[in-house]
Amino acid sequence: MKQASLAEAKAHLSKIVEDASRGVQTMIHRHGKPIAVVIPIADMPKKPRMSAVEFAALLAEGAKYDDPSYSAVQDTRAGRR
Repeated sequence: MKQASLAEAKAHLSKIVEDASRGVQTMIHRHGKPIAVVIPIADMPKKPRMSAVEFAALLAEGAKYDDPSYSAVQDTRAGRR
């Protein structure tokens, strides 16, 4: 993995992006501490998607807040017991 200071990254961003397109990762640091990494898209972790069933359950859970008789205070108290 290549290293670059923030100043170098700002001055040579196009080169860092070009390197990433070739599979090279670059860690950017400020005052010697790592703050960011530029990585190729192929190296990005895959984020799991929410299934249709999970999404429907989430919507159903949120629907209770549309009910005028719903009390957030009661819900909070019930959660503390």
